[in-house]
Amino acid sequence: MRLLRAALAPVALTLALAAPAPAPAQVRLDATELRSVAVARMAAGDLAQAEVMARALLARDPDDATALSISAEAATARRDWPLARRMAARAHGRVEGPARFRMARLAAYALAQEGRYTRAQIWLRRAAPDAPDARAERGLVRDYRLVAARNPLTLCFGLGIAPSSNINGGSRAETLILPGLPFEFELSGDARALSGVTTTASFDLSHALPPLPTGPLVFDLRAKGRAHRLSDAARRQAPEARGADYAQAALSLGLRHRLRQAGLPPLDLSAELGRDWYGGAPYSDRLGLGLSRLMPLGAGRRLSFGVTLDRVARRDIDASWWAPALHAALRQDLGADRLTLSAHLRETRSDRPDTGHDARVARLDYDIGRRVGPALLGFGIEAQWRDYDSSRYVRGGREDRSLGIEARLGLPKAGRYGFYPEIGLTGRRVWSNADLFDAQTLTLDIGLRSSF
Repeated sequence: MRLLRAALAPVALTLALAAPAPAPAQVRLDATELRSVAVARMAAGDLAQAEVMARALLARDPDDATALSISAEAATARRDWPLARRMAARAHGRVEGPARFRMARLAAYALAQEGRYTRAQIWLRRAAPDAPDARAERGLVRDYRLVAARNPLTLCFGLGIAPSSNINGGSRAETLILPGLPFEFELSGDARALSGVTTTASFDLSHALPPLPTGPLVFDLRAKGRAHRLSDAARRQAPEARGADYAQAALSLGLRHRLRQAGLPPLDLSAELGRDWYGGAPYSDRLGLGLSRLMPLGAGRRLSFGVTLDRVARRDIDASWWAPALHAALRQDLGADRLTLSAHLRETRSDRPDTGHDARVARLDYDIGRRVGPALLGFGIEAQWRDYDSSRYVRGGREDRSLGIEARLGLPKAGRYGFYPEIGLTGRRVWSNADLFDAQTLTLDIGLRSSF
């Protein structure tokens, strides 16, 4: 018996050692408690453990906003850009306030790291309504410009509505005296100014092409359209006229090249092909060539100047002409304000009456940088002189003189997604020695402007 006990002793010892120890007490957390622990671990910098807990929460509820946010932060920290983008995008619609702002920024950051710059810009705009303070807004603008500078594709959209006293460019006169005739002609209703509302839409696309040895090369596509709706008074004045009779559209394709020169500011070269439509029918084809240079002068001052050469071929009549032009602008920063003086000289070379002319334009713009109450204000004044070689409506040459004054009021606080409304009021008066071209226009323009 003693020998049996001695033989069984090692077996008993082995079984004793192999026997399971008493299990420790398990702690069970409900979703609310697990969410709080995960947030605490993330705040402590333990993103790995926080992400494990977030996955458990998402297994229970795929739309758990806190878990999605933690997953987005963790994926960003370990540079998993596709997952960071997806988690941030899913969380964005399920959180509010600063957390929503943060998720939009993370989605934009992940997209930018993937090289998807256009979508990153969209997400930065989506972040704008939730920016918690002015500092965050400034950071958003800075990031947007950095991403835009890296994006080879630039898209610009424009939309505006403008009630106007003269959508057709009609005369303010009611009668017309032709040279050599002793009596007056009454102008038809559609030859006089017609009031109404103009809707303008535009789309611009620019894409950077592989650069040339001398500098960058950019392709441009531009489209613009204007539709008009006549007022009741205009329809009574010209019963047969329709707003579509004065509709305008333009489409152009172009190339731009920035020629870099050692020791000199770059020289910008451009070429453009375009077509215009009026009243739904082709109106003219255009070829434009341009050369310009921008020169910083220091002390917040810069000068730009250039030359253009346009070839215009009318499609509705048998006529074409060249139009060379010179332009220059001086911009001066005055603290937060900005003053711009510009001048433009153009010669339209044509033998057709009321077409060939010399034009001189002078313009002054002043933009107030600081808000006046909730508004940003700007003002402009423009004078123009046109001298026509010949005219069907007066003996000798025709002379047009015009003056335009405008005021601009922007409302950044009323903005959304980085766009804010801008209201412009423009008055323009044309004095001409040919009554048909004596005109007056008052326009209220309501459009959108980008704060980025």
